[in-house]
Amino acid sequence: MKRETQNLLLLLIGTAVLWITLDGTYLRYVKPSLYPFLLISGIGFVLLALVAITRDIRSGTASPGSGHRPGLDPAAGHEHGSGGEHAHEHGSGRVQWLLLAPVAALLLIAPPALGAGAAVTSSSVQVVPRDVAAEQPKVWAFAPLPSEPAPSLPIVDLVNRAVQDSSHSLDGREVTISGFIIRPKDLEQQHPDSPDADLARVVITCCVADARYVLVHLAGLPEVIEDDAWLQVRGIVETGSAQRDPDLTPTFVVTDYQRIEAPDRPYERGR
Repeated sequence: MKRETQNLLLLLIGTAVLWITLDGTYLRYVKPSLYPFLLISGIGFVLLALVAITRDIRSGTASPGSGHRPGLDPAAGHEHGSGGEHAHEHGSGRVQWLLLAPVAALLLIAPPALGAGAAVTSSSVQVVPRDVAAEQPKVWAFAPLPSEPAPSLPIVDLVNRAVQDSSHSLDGREVTISGFIIRPKDLEQQHPDSPDADLARVVITCCVADARYVLVHLAGLPEVIEDDAWLQVRGIVETGSAQRDPDLTPTFVVTDYQRIEAPDRPYERGR
C-alpha cells in the first residue's frame, strides 16, 4: 500500500472516531464511560496522520513510485532488465482503496442504534443462567423503591426485581419504564389487529458486540403500536407473571403511556 493511501486511511479513521465521539453518535456503539478513550484515540490518529503527511512532503518521498528511478531510460520510456528483456510496471493496486469504504460509510451513513429489527439475531438477558434455569431462581431482598409515585426504573432492574426480589417490592406498586416496541412476529402474522406487544431495551456491558435484549410483556394497550416506537409506560407488574413465563419475562399491566423520542443514551447497562 502506498504511503499516501496509508496516511489518508489513518486521517479518515481519526476523523471518523472524533466525529462520532463529539456528536454523541458513539453512544450507539459503546457505553458512555469510553468517551475519553475515544476522544484521545481520535486525536492521536489525526496527529499521527498529519505528522506522516508533513514528513513525506518535506522529504519528497510521499510517492515512492513517482520520479526517475535507476535503470529507467526516460527516452525509451521503459526499464532495462537483465538479458535485454523488459520489466513492465504493473498497476498500483486500486483494490487497496476499498479499505476506505467502511470509514467513509461511518462518516456519511452512521448506523442507527439497535432496535426491534436486530432482536431476532440477539439473545435476551438471562436473569437465571441456563444451566440452572429449571431450578428456582435465587432470591434476596432488593433495596426499597423510591417513595415517589410511579418511580422510573430501568427495564433490566424491573425484570430482576420481578424474578429475584424476596421483599416483593413491585407488588401493587405503580412504576414507570421506557423502551421501544417489539411486536412478536407470530402474533403479528396471525393476529395483526392485536395490540399485544413487548417493551424492550438493549443492554450492553461494554459495547454492542455484547448487546442483549431485556423486555416485558405489555398488557392493556388500547391500540396497535408499530415496532421501534418509543414509549414511556406507567403500570403495575402482574404478581407472579415472571415465574409463570418460560423466559422469566414479567407482564406489565399498562395504566398510562405516551410516545417519546428515542433517548440520547438508548442502551441500559448490564451487570
